[in-house]
Amino acid sequence: MHLEVRNLATILATMATMAVVAVVAIMLLARTAWAQPPSDLLRADFDANGSIDLDDLALLRQAIGGSDLSFDLDGSGGVDVGDLFRFADAIAGPLPANPVKVPAKYTFRSTRQQLILSMPGYAVRIDHGMPFGISLLKLHGQQTDFVHDNLPLADWEWLRYRSAGLSERRYKLMEMDWGTPEVLSLPDRLEVVYRLPVASEGIGAEVRYVFFVQVTSFHVTYTLFNGSSRALNDVYFMLGLPGFTNHGYITGVASAREQRLPKWPFKEFLAEAEARDLPEYQLLRHDVRAGISEGLTGTVQLRDGDDDYRLSSYYLAESSIISAYSAHTNKPRYLTSHLYATIGDLPPHQRHSVTIHHVLSGP
Repeated sequence: MHLEVRNLATILATMATMAVVAVVAIMLLARTAWAQPPSDLLRADFDANGSIDLDDLALLRQAIGGSDLSFDLDGSGGVDVGDLFRFADAIAGPLPANPVKVPAKYTFRSTRQQLILSMPGYAVRIDHGMPFGISLLKLHGQQTDFVHDNLPLADWEWLRYRSAGLSERRYKLMEMDWGTPEVLSLPDRLEVVYRLPVASEGIGAEVRYVFFVQVTSFHVTYTLFNGSSRALNDVYFMLGLPGFTNHGYITGVASAREQRLPKWPFKEFLAEAEARDLPEYQLLRHDVRAGISEGLTGTVQLRDGDDDYRLSSYYLAESSIISAYSAHTNKPRYLTSHLYATIGDLPPHQRHSVTIHHVLSGP
């Protein structure tokens, strides 16, 4: 009898959560997402893209029952259905009247090897190739870099696909020279676009970085274009979520479901890796079920003197993908935190994109 009551309570709680999610989704679809939400509700913009939308709802739904208190909107000390109601308040409240954006200055310069950017709150450097990706990432005032000495963040490591009549093609894109990017400088953001011909049959890759001025956040969109006359099959991306981090100072990692600290008595993952003396071992893994939209997160916490800094990366899996998972893996020389996604078939003259949102936070 007691077991039946507990099961009934679980079912009712699940139904209540699903009902709130449905109501919130309808509210979001019925109105335009905010370009700039009121300041006390900015925390509901989990992917920090400047709007409260269905992506944020999906991330919150995934976080329900977990330990990531960045989703604790109602301050209850946990992530539960109450936070869904608070999220509903965020989208149901009045829109700000004539929001005014405060201009902020940023600087950048591009050389043959690098693009160097200084935003009001953070600094970035991108290497165009060998390896291609973010080679410096810090909040202002932060001394220790998030990036590994020799390996990049937000990288596109592997692209893999098959095609009729051809053997499997594999490209390690972070080891290619992407050349000088196209740069679009706007008042609220800087867009940096790299394009690379991958194969002679008309297959190309693009990486678009969007760095925001008003928040310490940026997006990276990875696009594969099939300009050939054949379909590409079993297309596979391996992308930084957030990528290769400075694990000599990394004191914690987390997925959307759980977190992991170095094993006692170690304080950083580098010391743990050296003590275990293994070629590699997995710290965390989170798999997405096929046919279901689900949020994946890769978070690393870095110790810089007496302060803690965090880099959180978010990906919302599409229901059309074949499989996807996030994983933090420890190796003797580095810590790798990546997204592994098989997106299926790409017809001729079509493209497919994957966007990952990155958010920096500090003391």
